[in-house]
Amino acid sequence: MIIATAGHVDHGKTLLVKALTGVDADRLPEEKKRGMTIDLGFAFLPIAPSETVGFVDVPGHERFVHNMLAGVTGIDFVLFIVAADDGPMPQTREHLAILDLLGISHGAVALTKIDRVLASRIPDVQAEIATLFSSTSLARFPVFPVSAITGEGVEALRAHLLSEARNWRPQKPTGNFRLAIDRCFTISGAGMIVTGTAVAGSVATGDSVRILRPALTLRARTIHAQNTASPTGQAGQRCAINLAGTSLKHGLIERGDWIVTGDVPEAVQKFDARIRVLNSELQPLAHWTSVHVHLGAADVTGRVAILEGAGIAPGTEAFVQVVLDRPIGALGGDGIIIRDQSAQRTIGGGRVVDIFPPLRGRAKPARLAYLSAMNTQDTAAAYSTLLRAAPRGLNLTRFAQNRNLTASEAAQTFKSFPTRSVQTSAGTIGFSSDNWNQLKTTFIDALRSLHRRSASVLPSENQVLSEAKLRLPKEVAVALAAELIKDTAIVREASGVRLKTHAAQLSPEDSSLWKKAETLLNAAVLRPPPLHDLAKALGVDPRKAESLLHHMTGLGLLVRVSANRFFLPAGLHSLAQFTEEIGASNRGMITGAALRDRAGIGRALAIEVLEYFDRIRFTRRIGNEHQLLRKASQAFGGG
Repeated sequence: MIIATAGHVDHGKTLLVKALTGVDADRLPEEKKRGMTIDLGFAFLPIAPSETVGFVDVPGHERFVHNMLAGVTGIDFVLFIVAADDGPMPQTREHLAILDLLGISHGAVALTKIDRVLASRIPDVQAEIATLFSSTSLARFPVFPVSAITGEGVEALRAHLLSEARNWRPQKPTGNFRLAIDRCFTISGAGMIVTGTAVAGSVATGDSVRILRPALTLRARTIHAQNTASPTGQAGQRCAINLAGTSLKHGLIERGDWIVTGDVPEAVQKFDARIRVLNSELQPLAHWTSVHVHLGAADVTGRVAILEGAGIAPGTEAFVQVVLDRPIGALGGDGIIIRDQSAQRTIGGGRVVDIFPPLRGRAKPARLAYLSAMNTQDTAAAYSTLLRAAPRGLNLTRFAQNRNLTASEAAQTFKSFPTRSVQTSAGTIGFSSDNWNQLKTTFIDALRSLHRRSASVLPSENQVLSEAKLRLPKEVAVALAAELIKDTAIVREASGVRLKTHAAQLSPEDSSLWKKAETLLNAAVLRPPPLHDLAKALGVDPRKAESLLHHMTGLGLLVRVSANRFFLPAGLHSLAQFTEEIGASNRGMITGAALRDRAGIGRALAIEVLEYFDRIRFTRRIGNEHQLLRKASQAFGGG
């Protein structure tokens, strides 16, 4: 368990931590000189041979609230300090507001310096604390009167903390490993060390890790978890990781960076969030207000764009878009605190909702509905809601990244609701069964409309979607068509797709000429005659023959492989199958000579065919060979 202190300056946080653990958390010479915590301090209290309670001692001075915020990332429990002589003070209230905004709900209150006041003073301060905490997530915290000087009450507080630690049931370390770096230093003979609180997943010695903002890939040489050498570190632990890597240089890593494993996205400069403005604010939070944004251990300036209404009134919450002055690591569910431009007061805070905001339409009703669904903690519920509400598909890759799901966790989530998924260059796109069937219906309607406008030209899958005014990746269009072909609703020809019931319309003269041409082409299905030879056999001018053949190509009845050669689809499909067979026996590589020998055609024609296969991405030329990229059935349908 990790315990963070909180409270006003000079209320005895560090002295109490020392009384509880025996460790002086003030480590800086300036802190010793001024008798005041400036930066984060750390102490550990063993409770069993393999269990340790970690303490993060945070500054209480108003000038160092940014350091305090860096210390409360990923904590389990807060030890809130209020001095009996002063009672609640300004930073008492600000720290309380911050912890409430972050949703911290486990902890205790230490009423310190009771040796400085009359006994009658203690109940009065306890009443003040109860009133102050009553409307926050800290409302039910028990209060322990203590004196770190005399030791009175310290043992009772320690016993309570140890009891809480022994009964603590940390969440399973799910997701990819993430650690918010709050310290970075070098040790002679060891090298670079980073420390912080792990907020998700686990990491093991020897694992490859990434530092997000500098975009470094390194190795975890050794790990200390909860102040003890360990082969692993996981969520809920204070970890110190000794990094190794050739790209590692002094000054590249600093507080606010993240160390991660797995498919965690790169640092982002813009994200959508849900934030609440404090009741203490005197006016609504206005659109495009300049602010300090605290996330993890980072403190970054930026602006807040209000997505609902003109502003957010004190005591209310709304969706916003946060636009930062530099990128930081962030994922959905991360807690954020917003402070004013001069970093003198806390305005509000909440949670990151989506790190992949759209380029436009950020405040449209559909987008706000998306954010509302994403804002739930139940991943399966969010997934099913979003999938049903996405007629054009849900990006499953981004959904999993935003919620920090490992590959196995994502697969399990996607199995929870019937999903039709398509792999695209932009990630895996998922559709609910109802939405996928509606897209198939829309595809058929659009194809029918194209046939009515131009009966002689067969459109590509993408052209059909354009007709339907659907902006979807090409891979989705191909998948839709493939399923409709399987359903026997449409037919794929070499030049495009058509409804099964659609037939070519030719004039009597062209129909007669085409029958003669088709007979000649069928007689030499693997070696169709060149254009001029075919025209001569038909007894027509080459230009008239080319016009007819071009028209038949538009109808999907021919395929133009080169300027001088037209194939029947069946012949070209046979050559594609030969090519696939050659590739299967030769590590996926094909030569013109191999295709010539297998098909019994001339070498020049074999080269023409392979060049066409390269153009349609069935094969790819590498030197004097051609590499097979996909199956013939994928490139040519049923033939």
